[in-house]
Amino acid sequence: MIKAQPLPYDKNALEPTLSIETFDYHFDRHHLGYANKLSVLIEDTKYFNFSLTDIVLESHKSNDTAIYNNAAQVWNHNFYWKSISKTQQCPSELIKLLDRDFNSYDDFIEKFIQAGVTLFGSGWIWLVQDKESKKLSILQTKDADNPLILDKTPILTIDVWEHAYYIDYKNDRLKYLDQIIKNNLNWSFAANNIIQ
Repeated sequence: MIKAQPLPYDKNALEPTLSIETFDYHFDRHHLGYANKLSVLIEDTKYFNFSLTDIVLESHKSNDTAIYNNAAQVWNHNFYWKSISKTQQCPSELIKLLDRDFNSYDDFIEKFIQAGVTLFGSGWIWLVQDKESKKLSILQTKDADNPLILDKTPILTIDVWEHAYYIDYKNDRLKYLDQIIKNNLNWSFAANNIIQ
């Protein structure tokens, strides 16, 4: 059985950026819904004893679309909850990498926001790292896709599906992105994901 990882904080921890009501729907209904559906889909299949990451990779390779979509959404949400946190400063070693690859920290923030604004429909925006060059870049993915299927290392993600922000921001995706990216990126988690 696939279980969604528990939230790494209380549901009120990110107020005012995200409300308890948003977590009630986003985590309790959407995220747990994907996990429960995936558990049903993989019962009595080759995926039953796979890790979640292996389910994502193998189901994508095998074109098992329903399994892939649910597995990737569970994986993406697990990563998203860790990518956001209470306000914290970006560590100096990570600022150096952002300066190197995006010209400046502020340029990265603006480009990350714009990646979310310009993503048509539902999906995710990612800060990723190339495994060979170690260069950081921004990636947009549609629907349930993520960097694993592109052999990139995920550093941070922001959910750009409407259910991530509609309760608090209605259709104002820009305001959601501006608030969460400027105030609630988990830079400690990001720093731990960097390949040296």
